[in-house]
Amino acid sequence: MFYNYLKSLLKKQSPKFVKKLIIMRDSSNLMRYLKNFFFINLKKNIHGKKIVSKEKGFLFDFTLDNFVSYNLRPKNSANLVIENEIYSNKDTAIIIQGNLDGLRSFVKETVEIYLKLFQNSVIILSTWDTDIDENFFNTYKDKIKIIINKKPKNIIHSTDLQTISTYSAVKYAKDLNLKYCLKTRTDCRIYKKNTITFLKNIQKLFPINGDYKNLNSRIISCSVDTRKYRIYGFSDIMLFGTTDNIANYFSDEPFEIGIKKHKFGEYPSTINDTAVVHEIFLCARFLMNSNIKIDWTLQDWWNKCRHLFCVVDPSTIDLFWFKFHWKFEQRFLTNYTSDFTQSLQFSDWLNLYYDKDYKFDETKKEKWKVEGGLFVQ
Repeated sequence: MFYNYLKSLLKKQSPKFVKKLIIMRDSSNLMRYLKNFFFINLKKNIHGKKIVSKEKGFLFDFTLDNFVSYNLRPKNSANLVIENEIYSNKDTAIIIQGNLDGLRSFVKETVEIYLKLFQNSVIILSTWDTDIDENFFNTYKDKIKIIINKKPKNIIHSTDLQTISTYSAVKYAKDLNLKYCLKTRTDCRIYKKNTITFLKNIQKLFPINGDYKNLNSRIISCSVDTRKYRIYGFSDIMLFGTTDNIANYFSDEPFEIGIKKHKFGEYPSTINDTAVVHEIFLCARFLMNSNIKIDWTLQDWWNKCRHLFCVVDPSTIDLFWFKFHWKFEQRFLTNYTSDFTQSLQFSDWLNLYYDKDYKFDETKKEKWKVEGGLFVQ
């Protein structure tokens, strides 16, 4: 308080002197370096406002050759202050699917945050009977819809776990006649309160190609793990679309049946050096189930992005993926050590959309093979 009083007094009594001090501070490389080196105060007032209100810890920064920036997000809903903006999205289900093992407290706070951010939407948690506990269920059964799926004992492929838990949630959304679904995972969290309205407006701004009117509108994913050079490498971490399209994308058809039905080979299989697995299988199956021809080439993948899909960057919805090297959240988007950028970002997608002849370097295509019954890239 005394320090602030002195600053205010000095500004009033000697404004010209203060102005010179500010110029010296802002134009001095030494001062700029000292202010951003070593100890990082995470609750610092910046332009009169703190980024976060609560943080017991601190950071030391000793980096010399790189600029390092920090993105702070409250872990707990109690520390999240939001402006009073309510968006009318009663026609939308927010699906959180997956296991709770090791993520129970994270998911609990995600639910609490979503109850603040998305007050008009239906929140659905679809998880497993082996993960849910009575306390968790009793706490949230009246606040959100909790779907408890029976976990298969002898699961053949992990893709089936995602389709089972997602499809049961989408089916519930269909029973409620909800028009849209925002599909996420238990290890993800969205912090932007206008996310659903934003994604709906993306669909309106970029209508689906006229040849595919039966799909009504685009399916939107994020650039986290959507790949330029991976054929049908459409990330399934976050998907937004009409409920019918999302239901078709996550058909409850088992992986083993789908791979045979569409002549994708026998697991583990590759087509044009591309592994038929996980998000690749889901994207290819969706296209086939929609009676859309595919030829397993990069050019076809880029065309499908032009005509059917859209990709937004995680920053536009403030998506946090709490998995693996989560502290390096730009790991999929920026790379300054090589000329090989895997991620298909919104700027890349926009270039594809507006230029039918635009393409990337096909020599960088991801290639897979099967060795000893395992995929090798």
